[in-house]
Amino acid sequence: MTFPDNLTEKYIVSLQDKFLKYNDVKLINFFDMKSIILILLSAIILASCSPKSNTATERQLLQMLDKKDIFRVETLLEEKRSQLSKGIVLYIEAHLQNAFNSTEQSLQTIDVLFDRCGKSLNDTLLFNIFSIKSDNLLKQNRYRESAEALKIALDKYGHAADSVLLVDSWDSYNAIEPLKTFLPQKMHITSDVTIPVSRNQFGHVMVQVSIGGQSEDFIFDTGASLCVISESNAQRMGIHVLESSVNVGNSIGSKVHSKVGVADSLWMGDLLFENVAFLVVSDEIFSFPEVNFFIHGIIGFPVMYQMQELRIRKDESITVAARPAKRNLRNLFLNGQTLVVQVETGGDALRFKMDTGANTTEFSEKYFVEHNNEILEKAVPATVTRGGGGGFVDNEAYIMKNVQFKIGGRELTIPDMTVLAEKLAFLDDYDGNLGQDVLMHFNQLILNFVDMYLTFED
Repeated sequence: MTFPDNLTEKYIVSLQDKFLKYNDVKLINFFDMKSIILILLSAIILASCSPKSNTATERQLLQMLDKKDIFRVETLLEEKRSQLSKGIVLYIEAHLQNAFNSTEQSLQTIDVLFDRCGKSLNDTLLFNIFSIKSDNLLKQNRYRESAEALKIALDKYGHAADSVLLVDSWDSYNAIEPLKTFLPQKMHITSDVTIPVSRNQFGHVMVQVSIGGQSEDFIFDTGASLCVISESNAQRMGIHVLESSVNVGNSIGSKVHSKVGVADSLWMGDLLFENVAFLVVSDEIFSFPEVNFFIHGIIGFPVMYQMQELRIRKDESITVAARPAKRNLRNLFLNGQTLVVQVETGGDALRFKMDTGANTTEFSEKYFVEHNNEILEKAVPATVTRGGGGGFVDNEAYIMKNVQFKIGGRELTIPDMTVLAEKLAFLDDYDGNLGQDVLMHFNQLILNFVDMYLTFED
């Protein structure tokens, strides 16, 4: 999430430290595929599952998987399946099923992988597959089993993970483990529910949330990996704050301390959720007195994910469908708790993170490198100021005019689009970040987690 570009300079300076701490919370992704899927180009030992295999294709698939090139991995796997070892097919299928939100199918595939080829997997692959298993279980709100799977990865195979991944995985475990005695989060819905929304002074989508008989406006943010609440609101609303200590990491390795809490019930309009987990952060992190702004809480991925299908109508409402609509479309996948959308532009199929908390859409440094000649010829040099780990910084960038986008069968033109020329960790391996200028261009956004698609209607 970023504040709008029209914040005055004096506010940018005074807000930077506190705002960055919020960004650190929002941008966490406990099961980032880059951390989970470490490529092993020379150490994959799957020969006992199938002595005849195309190792060059297997390496290519694993490289693509590591880069989160999920749609192309799926296509190449189908083309080359007969040339691949049984173990590598199962390994990749488990990841693809996880990415396309077939969590139960992914768990079943992992069981088959262990049964048929478990002795052929080296410790790095075992660390990865137990992490994917933990993510599947977490998405099913099976907290105890999720924590157990991640603990196996850490205790038995953690020596095969790099130090950064190991620390992040322990932080993930510390967030899940306190929830093991709580019942799964549950949503109650029998018919379509429409929830009014509003906008705050920074353009964020706001929903009224009621917990423990107390109501407050929370930010509704598809870029938030978890639901988050301030300490004062957690106390006022009767959140059960658990004996826990969670360090939320950022891109430069510093940590924001938080705790885990659980709300017995949470209402958004007429929609009821039970046993909703929150990260509880200090008021100071969410307080911006210079502009009379305080973040009371954030509704993030776990609640949206359980909605299955939501329709966000521009500046009016969010409708949750009791029966998600099937379409002949799939342009969305999950990288842990991050939503990744396939975008078509300039003849390319690109991967963008979806973030209703961002005001504008931008290309990443990855895109800049891959289209360097075209950008240098056509775009105008610029400097953009943004928040990142360590402070607000000026980034070298370029502005492209009239960029054509196609998403979910709908086309639009972006008059001015930023292309970042500097590498930013949160966009690593992505082609860009999809913000409100695109997501709210049409009258209605439709996000479906069942068939995994994003599309728009007038």
